[in-house]
Amino acid sequence: MRISLGCMLPAMLLCAATSAAAAPARCPAGDVPELVRAAELALARSEWPQATLRLACAAERSADPAVAERATRTAFEYQQTGKAVVGARRWLTLDPGSETARRHLAIALLRDYDDAAAAREFAPLLDGGDRGRAYGQLLGVLAEERNVTGAARVMDRLAAGDPDLPEARHAVSVLWQRADHGSRALAEAQAALALRPGWRLAQYAEMRALLTLGRRDEALARSAVLAAGDDAPARLSHAWMLAGLGQREAAAALFGELRREGPVAREALEALGLMAIDDRRYDDALLVFGELAREPRGAEGVAWHFGRIAEQRGDRLLALQHYQRAVTGPRAVAAQLRARRLWRELGLPERAELQIDEFLAATTGSTAEVVAGVASQLTEEGRAREAVQLLDRALRYLPDGDLLFTRALVNEKLGRLRAAITDLRALVARRPGNPDAANALGYTLVDHGQQLREGHELIERALAARPDSVAIQDSKGWALVRLGRVADGLPWLEGALERSGDPEVAAHLGEALWLLGREDEARAAWERARAEHPDSDPLRRAIERRLQP
Repeated sequence: MRISLGCMLPAMLLCAATSAAAAPARCPAGDVPELVRAAELALARSEWPQATLRLACAAERSADPAVAERATRTAFEYQQTGKAVVGARRWLTLDPGSETARRHLAIALLRDYDDAAAAREFAPLLDGGDRGRAYGQLLGVLAEERNVTGAARVMDRLAAGDPDLPEARHAVSVLWQRADHGSRALAEAQAALALRPGWRLAQYAEMRALLTLGRRDEALARSAVLAAGDDAPARLSHAWMLAGLGQREAAAALFGELRREGPVAREALEALGLMAIDDRRYDDALLVFGELAREPRGAEGVAWHFGRIAEQRGDRLLALQHYQRAVTGPRAVAAQLRARRLWRELGLPERAELQIDEFLAATTGSTAEVVAGVASQLTEEGRAREAVQLLDRALRYLPDGDLLFTRALVNEKLGRLRAAITDLRALVARRPGNPDAANALGYTLVDHGQQLREGHELIERALAARPDSVAIQDSKGWALVRLGRVADGLPWLEGALERSGDPEVAAHLGEALWLLGREDEARAAWERARAEHPDSDPLRRAIERRLQP
């Protein structure tokens, strides 16, 4: 069944118990047509756990590849990764020549963090034609996956068989850059350029790798060279880099020039609107987004921005109207969660839950993301126990996503450290190749003084996979501080803060400076961070611990 968030109200425990009792566990009786019909009826009632189970059972009993295909696609749609792997294997067994079945299996394995098996299934998809073009197409697929380290490892394995193909080297570079491994990304980009001198795609990859490594001046210089001609996308990329490096006036000027350039005009105009919001120039922002809204289908695309402007101006009802229109696109979930919060602030909690349920009825594939967002809001409202109950229930139906990590965070806030560590250990055991899971467990152990050496080893493992991740660099520095190696930890924290400006990193850096006897520098670091992030809990706790009697 669809996980109705209305069950979070006083009847939550009863609803959870009923859902648990109804949760299917084994294949029901019936032949293949009966199971398929029952699955379709279940989908019509939004009872997708029963539907995916019945289709999986039908696929197991049927020799028809169409049944296995239906089971696989449904499992994908409803985020049932384990069932998607099983369904795709059955589909490929029944139809060994199906490229579509193999592609589904490869992606399901990658989402299940089985990188080696995923690479084996992707490999045949490169055969039988222009391999350079095939690498470009595969890059487009892998660049959309959340398992960024796994995607890079898959492409790395495949490209090992084509060491002299520039497209292969370029694809590896792009994916290692996404996975926060700048040195690997730079080496591969330079290899692509050696094979094809002057290739602009490889030059872009080299520039981005330099930025990932923190070599900002070099990256900016390369970007300026690429943007020197009439290439509008290159100039747009350079404008974004200028903005990201704090050169806002130069970025705004370039975005202003590009707002009339056909292929990039919309993105340049949106960038100007975002900068106006950041500067609290709301009238200017409304003019920009109003212009975008007049384009075909433009109103829904900018509804999120209109909502932000109205909310920051204190008009919650107008903000609600805008947020509720944002039902598709990359900001849809964020908009719906903001609307839920506003309904609650207006004293209409039932309307808040109804609105979220209506959104989920139309976009079931967003269930895990919505549940995580609602759990976060509940925790912020001081209702963390309800958040855990919601996550407990959701995990019965969505065991393959990131909700285990979300539950660990909530349990930690409740002081249930053992439960949090248990969830994180389960996540690491399930996904041993996931550096983010290793870092989360390692940081939690270190931060709470539990198994410091084990925590440090887990962080080291994560850092080896993603050496340029600011979050993992912060964990590394904090682990060294907690181990008593404060001077060794300081450079890690300084570098992480320079690259991110994150207030939690600033809290850690201040602690390290304080322990080294550099108390004035610690105070200065905290005050700078508090001026920009006055509501940061980690920062507040660090300051209270050291500065208040």
